[in-house]
Amino acid sequence: MAVGGLFFTFSWRTHLFAIASAFIAAYTDIALSNLLGTVGLPACSWAATLTVTLMLLMTGSLAAYRIPIGQVMAPEHNLRSRSQWEAGKAAERESTDV
Repeated sequence: MAVGGLFFTFSWRTHLFAIASAFIAAYTDIALSNLLGTVGLPACSWAATLTVTLMLLMTGSLAAYRIPIGQVMAPEHNLRSRSQWEAGKAAERESTDV
C-alpha cells in the first residue's frame, strides 16, 4: 500500500506495481518468519520495509509518477497535489511569456 499510494501517485501502472509489491512482501514475510523463527525472533514489519525500499530503488520507468520524499503526505493529498502539478506544467507549456 505504501508503494501504491504513498510514494507514487495513482495510475494503472503504479496500481500493478503495488500489487506486485504486495506479493513480494508476502513471500518475504514468510521467508523472514521461517528464518527468524529458528532463533525465536518475530519477523515484525521487516518484510514490508525491505520490499518498499527495494521497490523504490528499482523504479526506472515509473519515475514520472514518483512523489519527492519531502512532499509525501497522505495518499489523498498526493493525488490532489499531482493533479495541481500537472495543471501547472500544462500552463507553463502553453505560456508564451518570455
